[in-house]
Amino acid sequence: MRGICIHAHFYQPPREDPWLDDVLLDPSAAPAHDWNRRIDEECYRPNRAARLVDGEGRIVLIVNNYRHLSFNVGPTLHRWIVRHDPTLNHHLIEADRFSLEATGAGNAVAQAYNHMILPLSTGRDKHTQIRWGMADFRSRFGRDPGGMWLPETAVDTPTLEALAQNGIRFTILAPSQCAAVCPPGGTWSPTPGGQGLDVTRPYRVVLPSGRSLTLVFYQGDIAQQIAFGGLLDNGDRFAEHLIRSTPGEDGPRLLVVATDGETYGHHHSFGEMALARAFQRLSEQREVLVTNVDAFLRQHPATWECRIAENTSWSCAHGVERWRSDCGCHTGGEPGWHQAWRGPLRDALDRLRDRIDELYEERVGAYCDAPWALRDQAVELYLDSPKNLGAPKATREGFLARHCPGLDPEASRLVLTFLEAQKLRLFMYTSCGWFFNDVAGLETQQILGYALRAAEQVRSVTGVDLEPPLLRDLEEARGNCPDLPNGRAVLERKMLPRRRSLEDLAATAALLDTSGAYYAFFVRSATRTLPSGDLALRVSDLEITDARTGASWSGSAAVLSSGGIDDVCRLSPAPLGDEETLRRGFYRKDLISLGSFLEEHFPLGPWHLDVLAPDDRLMVAGERTRHAELRHMDTAQDILTANWRLLVQLHDIGTPPPAFLEAASTLVFRERLAGMARQVSHVLDLLEPDSPLLTLLEEAHSMGLAPELSLFAPRLAEGFHDELHRLRTAPDETILDRLLRLWRVARDLDIPVNPWRLQNEIWRSLERAEERTARRWLPLARELGFATPQP
Repeated sequence: MRGICIHAHFYQPPREDPWLDDVLLDPSAAPAHDWNRRIDEECYRPNRAARLVDGEGRIVLIVNNYRHLSFNVGPTLHRWIVRHDPTLNHHLIEADRFSLEATGAGNAVAQAYNHMILPLSTGRDKHTQIRWGMADFRSRFGRDPGGMWLPETAVDTPTLEALAQNGIRFTILAPSQCAAVCPPGGTWSPTPGGQGLDVTRPYRVVLPSGRSLTLVFYQGDIAQQIAFGGLLDNGDRFAEHLIRSTPGEDGPRLLVVATDGETYGHHHSFGEMALARAFQRLSEQREVLVTNVDAFLRQHPATWECRIAENTSWSCAHGVERWRSDCGCHTGGEPGWHQAWRGPLRDALDRLRDRIDELYEERVGAYCDAPWALRDQAVELYLDSPKNLGAPKATREGFLARHCPGLDPEASRLVLTFLEAQKLRLFMYTSCGWFFNDVAGLETQQILGYALRAAEQVRSVTGVDLEPPLLRDLEEARGNCPDLPNGRAVLERKMLPRRRSLEDLAATAALLDTSGAYYAFFVRSATRTLPSGDLALRVSDLEITDARTGASWSGSAAVLSSGGIDDVCRLSPAPLGDEETLRRGFYRKDLISLGSFLEEHFPLGPWHLDVLAPDDRLMVAGERTRHAELRHMDTAQDILTANWRLLVQLHDIGTPPPAFLEAASTLVFRERLAGMARQVSHVLDLLEPDSPLLTLLEEAHSMGLAPELSLFAPRLAEGFHDELHRLRTAPDETILDRLLRLWRVARDLDIPVNPWRLQNEIWRSLERAEERTARRWLPLARELGFATPQP
């Protein structure tokens, strides 16, 4: 058997805000909301429905690449996928089940939880990372993992011992990580830097404990060509290269290539299409079989043995020094930059870790006989959490009842808070914090945020302040940027401003006038509003609870708003007092006296809109500017009405309208379009010949105006998709003809309706339909870019 396995390591560093536990708006990822969403759109999502096209660029086939890839999805990334792209999650699970049924072994491989460099971690942390990764895998795929991907493939013997002890059967390494091999009954041969290593054999490594597991080494040259050498420029060439690289000798062989999964679409645009074409080309060859490592090993267990090169990885020529020293590995930066900050950064976090662990063992150990086993089990709190809620109260209480029963509320909060601190202090070791060029990099900022919040959590239940020694230690992590010269400056200037106390979050809830789930918190609020022209006073009784730990704040809030973006919030730790007193004060006092009056009754604060998270600031700004826009809509309509004839005449003689007329007209037409979108019950009706949309466009075009129609695009895409989905089982030719006609109208109007989901829906229908039924879909399929027989 000549097997070929293409492994994709899908991973993103955890980007969740340490306080809110969700990924916030990141302008550097524009036009996407954040980098996770951008990479999802460019890579993860396209790979679940990759296009194979003919010479004219028309779709011949749509395939789920995950059905053929061996893959691991980092658990923190997978949690984000479950929250933000559940359809992708469904396709990942479906692909694993498909391969399980086809080969007896699923394509999915587990990963150590948050991409910590395991050879540099403590023994306890190794086991927690592995056990959390396995538990996360079980919760997603419904089975035990056979293999586990090691972050950066970083390996040493204790790490392999931990894998084997926890039931992992294999892992994938780079060829340079093999030190020596031995055939059955033979003698050992050194393989320095992978020289002389036959990577198409699996190898068994026997550990000092007597346990063993299998190591598979990927083909390094091909991996380099995929990632950096242009091999993805052509799927046929990619497949041919794999076939030529598979040995033809007798005996079963497995060629494994492994790269970052983001290579297929994010690093290389349309890489998923080349991958899909390669899979199709390989499937046509009798002499090779696309498979996964687990399936191959079940049929062909390792007979050779190997020894590893200790403390090595796939992305550092110096072993694992990239994550603790100025080894020379980096990703660029200015000439003369160094990475001498890496060692002091790790030392600072190690000291914080040790102090947190001492306190954890002492305080949690008072309530639980096995605090470290409890930490291993705490992954239950992070599995499939509902979006924006974290671990709900029932999950927290159920976890404690199972693993640490009989606690009173104060003890429960202490245990949960320490478990949260432990999670954060594990996250502060995420490998990306050391990978890049400077201590001021975004990835290093992120891990310092986790460290800061871990120290906060410990202080909240013990009174022990670990922040001052952390700051002192971080002074030694000296970087390259004069404005952010060391780790302390990075933490103080970049992360401290993002810190959010419960009072900050209570003020946020009051300013937003929100209740229910808010990120990782739950808000209960009873609000009353006192209006007075443009000025309004909102007062509320308020309680906010951290859904991860049960910590809460309760009291009352007052928000003074003038309708702009200068809202002011004040809090009181006491419930609302006499509302009549507040009413009299608001209506009878001038603004200066009113400020003093509110300070007297609500002594905490003030808070302004800058306390809001970036997404919330953007939302509030949009609401307030929209309010201002609506206030002037009548004026804009009057300007347009008074100058209607002039605008038509200017267009007739080829003269552009003056700026003030164009602005007023654009505003009015945009509002009328938005009104149509809100009022129509079926959005596709807007494309019918008697639609008010077409009448409006005729009016606008007579003035030389081109209203922006892109606001209709998402709703039209949804409308087309819903109709197609409804017709999947029983296609109606009349409705299909209507959809074809309306699609052409949208195209002629240059409405940028994204056809991607519609193409997927049509493909699913064509796959399942009988030939007679499939013919009904062909005209619409042809219009949407499929290669179909001509009528």
